Amino acid sequence: MKTIFVCLLLLVGVTVHAQKKSLTHNDYDLWKSGRNVQISNNGNIIVYSAVTTTGAGDGYLQIHHINDNTSKQFFNGVSPVISKDEKFVFFLKKPAYDITRKEKKDKVKKNEQSKNVFMVYEVATGRIIDSVTRVNKFNTVKDVEDFVIIEHYKDLKPEKKEEAKPTVPENESKREKRRRLRREKKEGVLPAVTPSLPPYEKEDYLIIYQPSTKRRDTISNIKDYTLSKKSSNFIFSVKQSKKEKDNGVYLWNGDTKKVDTLLQSAWRYSNLSIDEKGEQIAYHVAMDSAHKDSLHYELFYQKNSLATTQQLGYGSNTIKEDWRLTSKKARFSEDGTRLFFYSQPKIEYTIDTTLLKEELPDVDVWTYKDRLTQPEQKVRFSSLKNKSATTVFNTEDNRFIPFNNYEWSDPIMDRDLNSRYALFADNTKYDIERSWEYPWRSDYYLLDIQTGRFAQTLANSGSRPILNPASNHVVYYNYDTEDWHSINLETNIGRNLTKFLKVKFSDEDDDHPAPVASNGYGGFDKDGNFYVYDKYDIWKLDPTGRQQPIKITPDGREKKITYRLNRMDRDKVNQVTLIDGKFLVSVFDHKTKESSISLLSNNNLQPLLEESDYAINAFAKAKNTNALLYTKGNFKTYPDYYVFIDGKSEKISNLNPQQSDFKWGTVELFTWNAYDGTPLEGLLYKPEDFDPNKKYPLIVYFYEKYSDRLHSYRSPQPSASTVNFSYLVSNDYLVFVPDIVYKDGYPGQSAYNCIVSGTEALEKTGYVDSKAMALQGQSWGGYQTAYLVTKTNKYAAAMAGAPVSNMTSAYGGIRWGSGLSRAFQYERTQSRLGKNLWDGFDLYVENSPLFSVPKIETPLLMMHNDEDGAVPYYQGIEMFMAMRRLNKPAWLLVYNKEAHNLRKTKNRRDLSIRMMQFFDHYLKNEPAPEWMTNGLSRLKKGKQLGYELNNE
Repeated sequence: MKTIFVCLLLLVGVTVHAQKKSLTHNDYDLWKSGRNVQISNNGNIIVYSAVTTTGAGDGYLQIHHINDNTSKQFFNGVSPVISKDEKFVFFLKKPAYDITRKEKKDKVKKNEQSKNVFMVYEVATGRIIDSVTRVNKFNTVKDVEDFVIIEHYKDLKPEKKEEAKPTVPENESKREKRRRLRREKKEGVLPAVTPSLPPYEKEDYLIIYQPSTKRRDTISNIKDYTLSKKSSNFIFSVKQSKKEKDNGVYLWNGDTKKVDTLLQSAWRYSNLSIDEKGEQIAYHVAMDSAHKDSLHYELFYQKNSLATTQQLGYGSNTIKEDWRLTSKKARFSEDGTRLFFYSQPKIEYTIDTTLLKEELPDVDVWTYKDRLTQPEQKVRFSSLKNKSATTVFNTEDNRFIPFNNYEWSDPIMDRDLNSRYALFADNTKYDIERSWEYPWRSDYYLLDIQTGRFAQTLANSGSRPILNPASNHVVYYNYDTEDWHSINLETNIGRNLTKFLKVKFSDEDDDHPAPVASNGYGGFDKDGNFYVYDKYDIWKLDPTGRQQPIKITPDGREKKITYRLNRMDRDKVNQVTLIDGKFLVSVFDHKTKESSISLLSNNNLQPLLEESDYAINAFAKAKNTNALLYTKGNFKTYPDYYVFIDGKSEKISNLNPQQSDFKWGTVELFTWNAYDGTPLEGLLYKPEDFDPNKKYPLIVYFYEKYSDRLHSYRSPQPSASTVNFSYLVSNDYLVFVPDIVYKDGYPGQSAYNCIVSGTEALEKTGYVDSKAMALQGQSWGGYQTAYLVTKTNKYAAAMAGAPVSNMTSAYGGIRWGSGLSRAFQYERTQSRLGKNLWDGFDLYVENSPLFSVPKIETPLLMMHNDEDGAVPYYQGIEMFMAMRRLNKPAWLLVYNKEAHNLRKTKNRRDLSIRMMQFFDHYLKNEPAPEWMTNGLSRLKKGKQLGYELNNE
């Protein structure tokens, strides 16, 4: 009987396992992720949106009531906002995905396609109490109750209603018609007329919505508006048409629910500003249209809507002669005593007006003295166009204070713009050398706003100073001394705060040929103390230097545990988060790779949230209570949302229950020694039904270091550039992710030292099929893949995304996404050569896969897209053409108008399919697809995909 029972249990286990499916490329749309997660100020309400990771399919909005542990779910809800008084939750309900898709396929006019619906959820009753259709988006003011701005699309044109018409005899002659009309007139029957349409809005408009009463006020023909932060007043402008003058600029008075007219006589209004209380206003005005291509704007200011309008700038000493306002919006300080506005020199163009536009040459002129290269100027054109000098208008005494030099940065101040001091970065003398040096340097200047005193306060700094809450000191990391320093802004005297400490505050694991960055900082406490990190522990520094530095964590370095402070207040981004007066600390154990949350006080740690083999990350706290939101997950468990309150944890989401239907996998830490003896770690992913007596195909993926992500979840989703671990283990692959450590000048050899040694160590386990191993990497990983196939034939296939193949040509290339020269990357950062091309020519050649292509025997698939902004597209072409010339098996996928990593879901799906067809062919002996055997000609592009398997 016992034997029968055991057999039944085994049979049930086999049956349950047999019911699980392997992931396919069609399953990506099933996975969801959480967005817009919020907890209310008092911790009573939690909301989040669940959306598909691919954007295909429908999601939902979840509203969770903490007090009674109940939840409500709403189809396709997105962009939730909890009202300040916690009475309402506002959100948008998106149209169903299938409906939107069908409308696009049917080519329904954009204005007639289905739109979002604005929804109002009442917390007390737990139901929807109101809605508004055809909504683009909505805005609320965080500190104001009962006030919502809804941006409404223009109304659809109403259909004409058919009215009853008098009966007309068939085949009526003209004479009979005249007689009938005379008779109907005599009898009082009126002829049919075309019905008039009911009134409707022909342009987009605003709705000012009051949820408590459901009152709706409408503003038609809205052009622009700006909300205040602590009032329901807002400033807005109204348009007429592109060729006509604007209707005017106005103030909505939230108390009276009426509109106050500010100005109606000007041609155009822009850059509307309002102070936090909703009283003072400023806006740019072009009085006439004399220069339509370049309107002359002035800055108008009013103390309130009833006060006299003041024209600031022109006609006074605030804007220099031959200068003009930029298009940057003026800003009020939090207390309203300062108005910041921006100006720049006018550029005089000497254009030959006798030439037609088509007669003007299209040319970029590069010179060796340009501070910014032409490509960088092109990328930064918008910001350069608005580069400004800052002027402050004191709204109390009407005094003007000129701020920075035009070439300097915008002022570094407190977020409220109330501080006495302002700092400015000047990098003009360092701009050219940014092409090959790193970190990028700047000089910093200090302005005392009260006295107008200017002084240089910091020279040749690679880091940006951080202003303390009292705004009387700055702290910064010094790359040259690898210490933390402070400067007293009142005296302009600096001091090294960590000089006499024996611990390193620079990154101990950094292996780049450049000055070493810090381990970061934790922020300030309410007493003004500043917290910084070594590799493991947290240190308290006094910016004044009066108190000695103190290590506030007990045993980080001894136990190989890293402690870090949390900062969760979005209004005070540099302030540490406390719970019951104790620091909220994230804890990472380097041995187990587990992360947890603790409370820290007086050098003592109190575990708050911890669990073996999980990654736990806190990310939000209620403003007025200790309610804490966090995620808990690992490779096998999606990191759902939890709330910790009153000493208890509660799971509040279940975003991916469908995962239980699929075969998954496990992950473990794998250790070995590199060829040079360096101890290394890596991650090994296995199928959930792994059998050590079987042989499995292996894909080796890498970038730099990855082992600290042991407990990270990997959602199945189409690839932007790399293999998906969950998909691979679900389809009976092993995945190995080795850590890599580098030696300056030898990045390729370093990769070989770590990756190939790790692969060989894994082969010795006996469950790896040595004839079915492959490499895959993207970007820097793509380069290393291309290098490795020139040094070993161990791998049956390799896929390299956006690989650098020729460092000699790449050195002089451009990172088109930023416009920067690539030289700094080779001399100082990721490529780690440490020398320029001429001093280290042999290193550039030795590390370039292109020059060793004749040695390649491994089939290579590459992806390199024609708008790659990081690695020049021609690098992939050079590698492909070399392999093609030497008749080496190679394929190159070029996604049109795509970046370094794929952005469009359709292209991600395509790459996922092709990459796995490639690996399945070489590692599982599956038939090759048509695109691999016969290619895909230009004539077939967009009409055929070539996925069909060739069984010949």
